[in-house]
Amino acid sequence: KPEPDPELRSTALRCRCRCGAPARAMSVEDAVPADASGDFQVGESTIENNTMSMLGSFQEPPAGGDGPSAAMDLEIEDNTAAMLASFGSEDQDAPGSPASGAGGAGAGAAADSAANTVTTLNATKLEAKPDDKLIKVKGLDKQQLCIDLLMVGCVQSFVDFFYITHRKTPPNENNPAESEAKDVVIPEETLMFLKETLEVAESARRSSNYQHCFESYNALAEYFEKVPDLKSSMYFYQRCADVASEVDARESIAKAFLNLGSCEEQGSNWQSAMNFHEKALQIATSADSLPLQIKAASRLTQVYQVLAEGCEKEGRDSDATALYERCRDCAQLSKDANLEGVACHKLGLSKYKTGFFDEAIDLQKQYLDICRMHDDRVGESAARGALAQAYEAVGGTQEAIKQLENLLNVASEAGELKAQASACLNLGILYNGRGDHEKSVELLEQHFDLARQIGDRKLIDSARVVLGMVRGNGKIKSYIELVNNDLDKLLKWKSKRATLDAS
Repeated sequence: KPEPDPELRSTALRCRCRCGAPARAMSVEDAVPADASGDFQVGESTIENNTMSMLGSFQEPPAGGDGPSAAMDLEIEDNTAAMLASFGSEDQDAPGSPASGAGGAGAGAAADSAANTVTTLNATKLEAKPDDKLIKVKGLDKQQLCIDLLMVGCVQSFVDFFYITHRKTPPNENNPAESEAKDVVIPEETLMFLKETLEVAESARRSSNYQHCFESYNALAEYFEKVPDLKSSMYFYQRCADVASEVDARESIAKAFLNLGSCEEQGSNWQSAMNFHEKALQIATSADSLPLQIKAASRLTQVYQVLAEGCEKEGRDSDATALYERCRDCAQLSKDANLEGVACHKLGLSKYKTGFFDEAIDLQKQYLDICRMHDDRVGESAARGALAQAYEAVGGTQEAIKQLENLLNVASEAGELKAQASACLNLGILYNGRGDHEKSVELLEQHFDLARQIGDRKLIDSARVVLGMVRGNGKIKSYIELVNNDLDKLLKWKSKRATLDAS
């Protein structure tokens, strides 16, 4: 038979019934081997005796009081201490356990460890930043956020999120080695903002709250426009237009198209910008929204002007004139006098190029009136210069001279050197054509001085040549007289550069 464990022999199981009487101690002799493996079972006779003893104790309460005595309390404390000591010694003898003192010390260490853990957690909570979004998104990636959107059933938001976050960077033309397209790097806080706003927008759309949905998509579009990321911005502005179209919210549709046109302007896609702004103006007009009409007309005025200038550079003057006419019409709708005046001036110049001089004169007069109304000296100078050219083209030399003289005075007050130089040049040529040589030379000399003040070498050279030609034309009669009748004076003029009038 295997030898019984000595620890089992020295350990007595004590129990206490309700009356406080201890039961008989059970030793190893009360146990009999169950099988050859060495496991033990308590004998049946021993169990029956102990059970009867306990029942008898319950039936016969001790005399001398209802509750337990002080001696019984001490006995309970002793038994508890013995049990704790027994557990402590078992933990100390167990393989791999750290050496410790009494069981109470081990329990105290465990309590201290738990307390330290709780303290650490509380400190972590106190040190947490108020920005919960940054903490929430920490460690997350695009894939996890895509999964989150699908888990809440926002399929369209998942599509939008996937499209935005999986874009490629444009190839680097300056560095061919880095021509390979790479994924666009998006900060985590931006990913969280994008995911949450898309989720809010789709939820609002499901609940038929189209205004909230429109505002959410518009916030995303404005964010990407400021980054700037025009492609993503236009994507969400188009989503705004789609949402507004579902409920026929015309003002919202017009706003979306206006924003799309502005993005195209920033990308220098002027033809596409024109198309979007024209749609916005048409919808705003049908919705009877005056503020949107004014805004759309203002944007269209700028776009038409850029397109017309491009046509002029390509030599398509008739196309440029048609665009300038549309520009003038939109400027009138915009209720902006400055835009209208510039549009009239540009259209007048275009009409002059195409040979419509009378129309050009009327348009420049409109521009002149607007400039004088707003005390715009620079604009007035441009208007008078254009009027002088148009009057000269139709044979109105006297009216052209009048406009140029007024232009010279206005440009002098405004400090416009180029306008003064142009006025002096045109006046000098006109006076020379009328035979007023002295006045012509005076004005052309002033033109030469202004060219030197401006510092433009080409203008200086041109002014010098024109002035010399006019001076020469003034003395052509004297030169012819010398050649025909006075050979001595001619030789002196050739050899010594003596004046033609000298004897």
